This record gives sequence, C-alpha cells and structure tokens, in this order.
Amino acid sequence: MAAGEPDVLATAVVVHRIGGGNPENLRLKAKEETLTPPGISVLLGGTPAEAAEQMRHAFPDPRKFRQLHNRAQIVGSATVEEIRQAGFEIVPDPSPRFPNHARLIHRDGVAGFSEAARQALSEVFHNTDTPGGGL
Repeated sequence: MAAGEPDVLATAVVVHRIGGGNPENLRLKAKEETLTPPGISVLLGGTPAEAAEQMRHAFPDPRKFRQLHNRAQIVGSATVEEIRQAGFEIVPDPSPRFPNHARLIHRDGVAGFSEAARQALSEVFHNTDTPGGGL
C-alpha cells in the first residue's frame, strides 16, 4: 500500500520516532526497503510520552514485545519542517492501530538513507526519556 501525499502535513506537525533519533534507529530495515515508497515508521502529533504510550497500548504484552517496550523508553521528536530541511519527507500512512502513523522517506528512496544522510537527519531529532514500559 502506498503512503499519502507529503504536502498535506503542516510544517509545525511534530513527528516521533520510537527508539530515538539516533542514526542507527533511522536505518531502513529489510522490510522497510520494500515499501512504496521506502521509509521508516513514525507517529504524528502529541508528546513523546503519548507516542510511547500509544505504542505500548497497541502492543501490551511486555514479554512478547520486550524489544519494542524497551525501545519505547526513548522517543526522538522533530517537526515536519526540520525533517524537510534535513532532506527527508513525511507522508501520512495511517493504519488500524495507528491512525496517526506516517512514514519518513527520502526522494532518492533506499539510497537516500545513506549513513551521512541519516547522521544529518539525526541532528534534527531531540530525544526524550519516556520511562514506564521497559523491562
């Protein structure tokens, strides 16, 4: 399923990446490389704590989803404008569990997620500790 159009999002919308905004957490996974367009999952709006809680609520079993619950202790946040200035884009990609789900993409597709590009992108993210779901 293709994601929506990027121009529908206001520049001031806050974007959250569960696990933080470090370059390694901004790397495409194999499955994400096959998406149209390729990109990583993010949540739109609210606070970092709300994004973490939304993730924990959608996947409530902390034993089954241990890694996810641990990652939800840190949330990286940036605005759509900051992400665009770093050369990336945000496209709405709602799902049944996450109506505020979106995808962070690059116009060059997979090639746009180079180490240098991810390093520049990570500099616009601000990490917040969101304790409450780790094990």
